[in-house]
Amino acid sequence: MLSKAVSKLENKQYEEAKVLLETLVNESPEDPEINFYCGAANDSLGFEKLAIPYYRRALENGISGELREAAYIQLGSSYRCIGEYQFARDALAEGLDEFPHNPALKVFYALTLYNMGEHKESFTLMLKTLVPDSSNDWIKKYERALAFYSEDIDEVWK
Repeated sequence: MLSKAVSKLENKQYEEAKVLLETLVNESPEDPEINFYCGAANDSLGFEKLAIPYYRRALENGISGELREAAYIQLGSSYRCIGEYQFARDALAEGLDEFPHNPALKVFYALTLYNMGEHKESFTLMLKTLVPDSSNDWIKKYERALAFYSEDIDEVWK
């Protein structure tokens, strides 16, 4: 039944997936994958507050691999969406401790820093994350300058 629910998620049949996943959660409340996907179904429907406990349970119960990375991202993003910026920051920082090279975690962390008024840190992290991996010709052309500016965005030369 889990594969059927995941298939419904992938096909954007979120309501149907949510019903299946809530049934599965009731049967196996500690299963990390079921909790993750139940969170994702709620998240996809715009029910971030409902998604949060599922993501937390997935992480607490040892979800692993890419789903663990996604759980941190989606937990942090859900907290950010409802204005719980400190919780978002904590979740994303924990994810970055485990997965320091995940660019999506870095970008969501940067968004959260911005929401918390830490604009310089946010923009610097965003530049350092997105510029090196960009395939855009214009960004590549100015990559060196952008990387240089990311070290001190407030510097002024006279």
